Amino acid sequence: MPIDDPLPPDTSPEDLPTEDATPERTSAGIQSAEIALSVLSAMAHAGGAHAVSELGRQLGMPRAKVHRYLVSLERMGFVEQDPASARYRLGAQALHVGLSALSDVDFVREGSNLLPKLAERLNESVFLSIWTARGPVIVRWEDSGRPVAVNVRVGSVMPLLNSATGQACAAWVPEIQIVSLIDRELRGPGAGKAGLTDWLNCRARWQAVRQEGVARIGGTLVHGIDSVAVPVLDSQGKLAGAITALGLSSVFDSSLEGPASRLLREAGRTLSLRLGYHGQALTAGAAAPKRGRRPRTAPESA
Repeated sequence: MPIDDPLPPDTSPEDLPTEDATPERTSAGIQSAEIALSVLSAMAHAGGAHAVSELGRQLGMPRAKVHRYLVSLERMGFVEQDPASARYRLGAQALHVGLSALSDVDFVREGSNLLPKLAERLNESVFLSIWTARGPVIVRWEDSGRPVAVNVRVGSVMPLLNSATGQACAAWVPEIQIVSLIDRELRGPGAGKAGLTDWLNCRARWQAVRQEGVARIGGTLVHGIDSVAVPVLDSQGKLAGAITALGLSSVFDSSLEGPASRLLREAGRTLSLRLGYHGQALTAGAAAPKRGRRPRTAPESA
């Protein structure tokens, strides 16, 4: 079977195409489609960029076979290859499909309906993030009459310590779920910029966020940009995501009782109620979430 793109240089004879290269129809569906989706699923599960050989080992599949599927997925925009490293990562079409699926989630649909009015009332850019195992991911963005130039947009994963979005989420997630994420960020430069250098600092900040009902960052993630964020909880009291407003430090009021904090608290309460949350209000005096079982050993940054 002719292959338009060259095979990886380390291809061995057993990797060469066999009769299974031809799509096989079964009573349950098309096998080649299932294999292509398994390649995408493996990439999504691991995250980052992947070598063909790595994906082959993960999937128990010959490298040449994996490469053929990657070539087809690249043509359709589901993956893209870094010319320098020859590694593959998920492409724009994969993001588009993922975000389309998320649009059917109540939180994303309801939150998206709130954003335009919120941006208009604040005259600032606002965005919606959904909570994932990797952290909060931006799924909707609404610019105002004075948009800001930042390098985070739809699809960006926000840091937990050096962003208002991340702090708003971390304050409401059981600690056991974010130990590795926090430890990694504590070793980087961003946490120190936010005044968070160890677990004691982090816990104190999360407690303040829960008491105040809002998280605030002043120019530490993006110089000259301040932001305010609030959590949104679902019917079970679990974190669904966050709503964030941001603007130029020279004009954006990120004070605790400023318009951004006030309107975001209101929006967070409204959206949480629409998702079925009927617990204690997400304002001053809010109870801490259940933190879950702590690790048997203390986090390495504690």
